Amino acid sequence: MATHQAPKPIGPGIATSTPATVTGPQTITENGKYYEIKGEYPGSTLLKQTTGPRADAQAVSIMKTFLEQEIARFKDNGNFANLSQQDIEIQGLDQGRKYALGAEYETYQGKHTVSFVYTIYSDTLGAHPNTYFRTFTFDTAAGQGLHLDDLFVADSRYLEKLSNISRVEIPSIIRTKTTITPDTQYIERGTTADADNFQSWYIDGTNLVLVFPPYQVGPYALGTVMVPIQLSRLGDVLKATYVP
Repeated sequence: MATHQAPKPIGPGIATSTPATVTGPQTITENGKYYEIKGEYPGSTLLKQTTGPRADAQAVSIMKTFLEQEIARFKDNGNFANLSQQDIEIQGLDQGRKYALGAEYETYQGKHTVSFVYTIYSDTLGAHPNTYFRTFTFDTAAGQGLHLDDLFVADSRYLEKLSNISRVEIPSIIRTKTTITPDTQYIERGTTADADNFQSWYIDGTNLVLVFPPYQVGPYALGTVMVPIQLSRLGDVLKATYVP
């Protein structure tokens, strides 16, 4: 693809992708005059084995629909069918430049979960592409999708706990993995006890991994920061089902 990717994610080297899909990725590609699109979604998931074909089909449908919606939004925002000649020339589209959208996923498995972590790269010919994430986690026994609050005991103030842990761990990760000086104010703004700040997450083995995309806890050059938290550290607020 024409798009150039953002800096690689940083974080302790403990998260490892788990090949939990039964069928390999299905691909959606589209090459227009002024854009390129390539996205993937799983053909089937671990739920087919643990829960049954219905739960598996629902999970696949959820992720395929997400990808189709991202593609539609990208094309709508690009307004490619209505570009003026001036638009085309200013952006260099007449010189072979193209907008690009790429979406790929990795799969991770916990004791009672399977997670799909989508990385989406959107190159709209600016200074650099935009990188963002969408994560899907499913309970392998029940088959249903999980929101972050589904992992925790009701009224447990788990967001405050995640906020506090993140504020301790992120500066250390940045110092260890980069030459960038951690910006305490930047980190605190991006880790307040608000659900929006913790919307990207997955479970890998015995870790809850929080994903902070570019600009959330530091400048673009910092890239994505991954913060793994041992589930055992959350035992006082975690539902018993998800305690390792």
